[in-house]
Amino acid sequence: MADSVTLREEDVGRIVEYAKPWLRELADRLLARPASFTEAESKLLERMVRVEEELKAQRELMYERFSFMERRFKDLNGHMTNRFDAADQRFKDMIGHMDTRFEAADQRFKDMIGHMDTHFEAADQRFEDIIGHTDTRFEAVDKRFEDLTGQMNHRFTTLTWMIGIGFIIVTSLTTVFALLA
Repeated sequence: MADSVTLREEDVGRIVEYAKPWLRELADRLLARPASFTEAESKLLERMVRVEEELKAQRELMYERFSFMERRFKDLNGHMTNRFDAADQRFKDMIGHMDTRFEAADQRFKDMIGHMDTHFEAADQRFEDIIGHTDTRFEAVDKRFEDLTGQMNHRFTTLTWMIGIGFIIVTSLTTVFALLA
């Protein structure tokens, strides 16, 4: 036969189960008749031998293909393992790169926070200076107010004395004019 057909193991098993009863019957006939084969029986026996040889060839071909597929799977497994290892390495490199970038970003945030702290400290200092200046100005206003209050108290006291002296003079003059008149 020029082309061989690939059979699965289960197909071979089915063929054997199908042929077993006929083979038993043929074996029983052959054992019953010792050496005298008819031409049909001879052809049948010859055909059975060829079928067995073909099945043996099919089995060998199947084993060869199975071993080829096993080698192919091993090669494919090695190839996939290499690709997964390469992918793992790329992921590790990418994670390292991302870690470096995150550390750089963290450093920039720390620098920015330090810079902002410096600006806030400067702003705090300016507010303290403004508060100190404002306190000085309020103290000066308080001092001027106290001075004005003191001056006003002095003027009210003087005015009170002058009014009192004026009343005394008017009362005295009125009394003097009333006595003279």
